[in-house]
Amino acid sequence: MRSRIAILLLSLCCLALAPRMGAQAYTPAPVEHSTEKVRSGGKVYWSHVVKEKQTLFSIARAYGVTVDEICAANPDMKLKEEGPKTNAILLVPVSSSSSELPPAAESSEDPVGPSEDVSEGEYFIHIVRWFEDIDDISRKYGIPAETILSYNGLTSRKLKTRMKLRIPRNPEEVAAGQEQDGQIQAPQDTVAAVAADTVSSKTSRLEELLSIFKKKEQVRALLVMPFGANATPSENVMDFYCGFLLAARDLGREGVNLDLSVYDMADGSLPVTSEKVSSSDMVIGPMSPDHIRKVLSVDDGNVPVVSPLDPRASALVADNPCLVHAPSSSDAQYEEAVKWMSEDFVAGDKVLVINEKGGRNADVSALVDSLLAQRGMARESFSYSILEGRRVADDLLRMAAEGTSRVIITSDSEAFVHDVVRNLNLMKIRKKEVVLYGVSKIRSFSTIEVESLHKLNLHAVMSYHIDYDDSRVRDFIMAYRALYNAEPTQFSFSGYDIASFFVKSCHEGGPRWVERMTVVEPYRGLQADFLMSAVEDGGLVNTAVRRVVYTPQYRISLLR
Repeated sequence: MRSRIAILLLSLCCLALAPRMGAQAYTPAPVEHSTEKVRSGGKVYWSHVVKEKQTLFSIARAYGVTVDEICAANPDMKLKEEGPKTNAILLVPVSSSSSELPPAAESSEDPVGPSEDVSEGEYFIHIVRWFEDIDDISRKYGIPAETILSYNGLTSRKLKTRMKLRIPRNPEEVAAGQEQDGQIQAPQDTVAAVAADTVSSKTSRLEELLSIFKKKEQVRALLVMPFGANATPSENVMDFYCGFLLAARDLGREGVNLDLSVYDMADGSLPVTSEKVSSSDMVIGPMSPDHIRKVLSVDDGNVPVVSPLDPRASALVADNPCLVHAPSSSDAQYEEAVKWMSEDFVAGDKVLVINEKGGRNADVSALVDSLLAQRGMARESFSYSILEGRRVADDLLRMAAEGTSRVIITSDSEAFVHDVVRNLNLMKIRKKEVVLYGVSKIRSFSTIEVESLHKLNLHAVMSYHIDYDDSRVRDFIMAYRALYNAEPTQFSFSGYDIASFFVKSCHEGGPRWVERMTVVEPYRGLQADFLMSAVEDGGLVNTAVRRVVYTPQYRISLLR
């Protein structure tokens, strides 16, 4: 009781002093209107990343909605009680007054930076994402769709995922040239009408696409894994199998009829006939790339094969149209990491890209540089070898930003990454603000202490992450314990997620279930998410990832 009285008296004193402290009053940070839209529960929202010192009121005012509407859209975040947390992602309802993109998206400044393909600074490159069509891109840059199509020599409005489009820096000159050449430019009011109706038209297109798929009464699946039943069974594979069977039980309760055949491929020989493969809807497994190649060679690759666990198998997707790779690709992880950096970046910050001199990851370095350039983000690159590690701390210190140094490491060498983390922590000791952005690989390095990652406020883009605050996760754990009298491992969660997503996708999509996966909304699993994207002339890859933050307060938080 005394403490409450003391707090009340202190609050009254602060209120009394407030007029004299006007010069030091708290000022909410300005809110930049997001350009990213998402669908949830059949409704459309802006996806807003909360910046430091932003308030519910300032966010609501920027988007033209009420505080209550934001709270209702994010019921699990306790916004009224605790307020918005920095780096949290809020769903903000799209109001009638904010259906268009904000003015910032229509700026004459370059939305993305130049790439290596720039010719005399006349254009920059936009890489088409799975959810974009030509009208989306037209609205994003404020350039008529017909101008973009003509500038790229395209006669069809249909775009392919990851297609590179040239976006002219001076669209007025391009349009004028097109008119002189007799090309007809779409009227501006038509472009605006298309842009305003983008979300509703995309929704109708999705509904129309999904209507062509017919449900399958029974799903015939083969599970081919290296169980090792004739010797010492693999515990990881058995855990995967247990999770898979639990998902099959739950799917059965939802009306999904699964006919499952299980085969052991531990010795490397293919234990299933081509006739059996041909009569199936899918093959899930095996694990290693070599074993997957053997399965793909059966039946001329007509039956979809799901690669469930090994990230290395992603290299096979480009040459095998029937291969579906379940783990999210490293490219998708780096793309999300760069996107995250761009969202966090404020004036005074600096992007540092640290490469291993003479390392084997030149392709990763080139990818990161390209992704940063596309977003118009200036960066400084720093390369050194592990033998120089003890002498680079001062060099990194001189490169540090006045604000926050946002660092990404392009090497997958554990020794090198460990050394970089050590040097970055030395920067922290010298009072420099550092945030490290990483991908899944960094969490597998046993020599890097978790404490170091917390000190660097690691922003990790993960293929897998279990949120134990999720009620579905808790229900799975209880059911797993009851059935198997054991604790589930990450492989148990993987088995459950793989079966839940792919078997149900086949049930709902019928003979064209693989095609259907490329048009549905992201699927949220217990440990992993799925958002399948087609590779040109190849199979499908998963581009869904999770954002995980290691806070200096030694908490690990899943943002999305």
